Amino acid sequence: MGLIRYLVRRIVERLALLFAILVFNFFIFQVLPTIYGINPAQLYVPLTYKGLPRSELVQALDRQFGLNLPLDERFFIYIKSLLTLHLGISMSYEQPVITLIAQRLPVTALLVIPSLILSSILAIVFGLYSISRQGKIGDSLISFTAIMTYFIPAFWLGEIVLYFFGFYLRIFPTNLGEAITTYNGHLLTGFAYWANLMKFLTLPILFITIISYGVRNILFRNNGIELMGSNFVNYLRARGISERKILYKHVTRNAVIPVVTRVGIDLAFLFAGVVFIEDIFNIPGLGRLLVRGPRTSMFPYWEEISMLSAFSLS
Repeated sequence: MGLIRYLVRRIVERLALLFAILVFNFFIFQVLPTIYGINPAQLYVPLTYKGLPRSELVQALDRQFGLNLPLDERFFIYIKSLLTLHLGISMSYEQPVITLIAQRLPVTALLVIPSLILSSILAIVFGLYSISRQGKIGDSLISFTAIMTYFIPAFWLGEIVLYFFGFYLRIFPTNLGEAITTYNGHLLTGFAYWANLMKFLTLPILFITIISYGVRNILFRNNGIELMGSNFVNYLRARGISERKILYKHVTRNAVIPVVTRVGIDLAFLFAGVVFIEDIFNIPGLGRLLVRGPRTSMFPYWEEISMLSAFSLS
């Protein structure tokens, strides 16, 4: 009964948090413009659209999405639209927002998931080295570097990395269109397409790997060092088991538990925080579209991605 009560409490807490996120998102994009006398439909319509009068487009959106209704009615329409995945239409791209998300999500996943795997491996490998050489210069250097990767601004360092390895040394391609097309402009197919695509994504994947491994590395190191001084490890030493076997077999599988837990948190943070990385490296994913949203009056997309990011972080 205790486990069931705990699960029920956690589910209720999450549902309450998600509802609070919905209310906050609705307040930002619907209530605040109304308070300041701004019709929300004006935020959804570009300044020019196929030569049509903007006032007529605003009135049409008011009728279609109920933006001229009272706030309480608009809130229920908002909840219904989310449940039915009717997230609005981007007039700039002339596509439903859910279609844009479905098109860009695989690109972002192709960037985030390999980075998460590589950074986890890097965190464990460096953590094992630090545990085995606790207090020595190698351990201090790795720990200092791991902490620094957490505080260095990604948008600033990304610009430097792109310029040095992309434009100066020309090791990695900097334009996706040129990377996946032939010299005469035809799209590559098969193995050549995927090979050139991954070559283009290699630099941002390595960059995200470096800047995101630090927290998991410190977690693994500190937990491993604590375990090395625990009673069960002393018992293993008393039995004559070698330090190497204790570290790699017994300590590692216990020290890695908080790292695995942190992976789920970092996955959400990476999907929510990859915005600047995609914009810097010119990657057509969710983050780059989010940056372009306010510039092109894509507030439906901006609204839903903000909400999805908050959901993932919750």
